[in-house]
Amino acid sequence: MVLLDANVLVYYLDESADNHQLTIERLQKLVDDQEQLTTSHHIIEEVLFILSKYESKSSLNKAVVKIGKIPSLILVEPSPNIGFSERYATLSDKLNMGVNDALLLQLMIDAGIGSLFSYDKQFVNKAQSLGIRQVV
Repeated sequence: MVLLDANVLVYYLDESADNHQLTIERLQKLVDDQEQLTTSHHIIEEVLFILSKYESKSSLNKAVVKIGKIPSLILVEPSPNIGFSERYATLSDKLNMGVNDALLLQLMIDAGIGSLFSYDKQFVNKAQSLGIRQVV
């Protein structure tokens, strides 16, 4: 399984972005390799927050629809108990990282997601320190 980070989805959606074509090619390779692609509501919320700064509110739904068309994409969500929050708070402290990134890493750990597609080098480095591989 491969987690798609928010920056990947933003580049996927923004045809004018420098990384758009590279993102499309990498996503297609993952689909061709029959990788299970994952994201979360938390990541989609981050994408929509970023897009809302530049796009009209009416285009946000179109963005979600387009994300939903990525082949084999599923949403992975945390367990619905406070223990999840305790684990990512501890991870945030342990790795000296932001809470949002710790939340995503804890989600990956809990769901057994071993690969990450992200352009955020700091996030990738923290993930690699936990044995999560970067998709290149």
